[in-house]
Amino acid sequence: MNRPKVYKILLLEDDESTAKLLLHTLERYNFDVTHVVDGMSGLTKIRNNSYDLVISDVNMPYLDGISFLEKGKEMLKMTPVIMLTAVGEKDQVRRAAFSHVTAYLLKPIANQALLEKIAQVLQLKPENIIDKKEFPLVINVSELSISQMLLEIKGCPGKKSLEEIYDRFMLSLAGRGTFTNLRINLDKTFFYEVRALQILDDLTAKILKHTNIRASSFFLDSEFFNDNVVNLQPYSYLSEVNIISK
Repeated sequence: MNRPKVYKILLLEDDESTAKLLLHTLERYNFDVTHVVDGMSGLTKIRNNSYDLVISDVNMPYLDGISFLEKGKEMLKMTPVIMLTAVGEKDQVRRAAFSHVTAYLLKPIANQALLEKIAQVLQLKPENIIDKKEFPLVINVSELSISQMLLEIKGCPGKKSLEEIYDRFMLSLAGRGTFTNLRINLDKTFFYEVRALQILDDLTAKILKHTNIRASSFFLDSEFFNDNVVNLQPYSYLSEVNIISK
C-alpha cells in the first residue's frame, strides 16, 4: 500500500475548546491541519498556501468567517468550505450562502458528523480516510553483531513517539560504546504521519549527537524511499546518512 494522500485543511476557529476538539479528531486521520484564530490570519494563509479544504467558524475577532470568505473568494474559488454554525445564526447562514460555502456543520460538532461531512465535501471513499490509530507504534531493538544494532519501527508515530523510540534505543544501548553501526528498518505505515520525516530527522540527530554512531555507519531502510520521490534537503541529518530502498 502506497502512502495515502494527506489532505491539507485550514481551520479557522477562535474558541480554544472547540479548536482543541477539532484538531484532536482531524490529526488522528490523514489530514494536515493548519489552525488560525481569526479571518485576517486565514487570509494570510490562503495567500501563501493551497488547501484541499477550509473549515471556518462564523464569529471570530478582527475578521469574521463570512467576511474572510468574501475577501478571499478569488483565492478560494476552487477550495470547498465547511462553515461551522450555531443555533440562532440564521442571518449569517443566509449571508454565507452567497459566499462560496459548500456545506454547514452545526455546533457542538460530533466526531462522526465531522468526518462524514469532510468525506462528502471532498468526495472521499472510506478507504481514502486512514485512521492512524489502526497502526500502533511497535519498536524492536536487537544486536546484529558486536558493533551493529538493528532498530525496527512499525506503525504510525504520535506526538510523543520521538522520545519513546529514542529512550527505547538508548536503554538497549545501555552505554555500550562498542556499537558504532546502526540500521533502522521502517515500515511504510510509519510515513502515514505527515511529520514522519521530521520525526525521523530529529531522531537521527539525537542518536548521532549522543552515541558513537556516525552518519557514514547509519542506515535507514524502507520501501517508502523506493516508492516515493523524497526531498531530503530540508532535513539536515537525514541527508547525511545512508538511505536504502528495498
